[in-house]
Amino acid sequence: MKIQSEVSSPAASSQKSILHLPFGLIGFRHLTHFEVEPIAGSEPFQILRSTGENPMEFVVVEPVHALENYQITLRDEDVESLRLAGQEDALVFNIVVIHSHDPQYVTVNLVGPIIVNRLTLLGQQVLIANSADFSIEHVLVDQRPDQGS
Repeated sequence: MKIQSEVSSPAASSQKSILHLPFGLIGFRHLTHFEVEPIAGSEPFQILRSTGENPMEFVVVEPVHALENYQITLRDEDVESLRLAGQEDALVFNIVVIHSHDPQYVTVNLVGPIIVNRLTLLGQQVLIANSADFSIEHVLVDQRPDQGS
């Protein structure tokens, strides 16, 4: 299934949503229940926060805010496990990295998006079938001072 990200999702609102990711996130398989909500004053960024003991937070963004014409291809097994009938059922989030050693440098992972069925709020992080077309460190902000000056 191909998913084209052209406009922001109507599901992205000012309210908190509860998501279930039964397989967790890559590197964090034990985290399966999340809340996602906008960051006040920092739109279009949102917080994806695990629930339970020792919650972890991830900054996410819908791809329309990261890259124009972001078109991904999902594997059949991912479409089936998420029970997606069509691309309109899919909500896509990409994980943002604010590099702690240099906060003026912000990247986003376009290869491993979190796909959520907007009807069931069931989601999973996937490795897209067309991963060679994108970067895991797509630059959103680079305001670092020149290294050679």
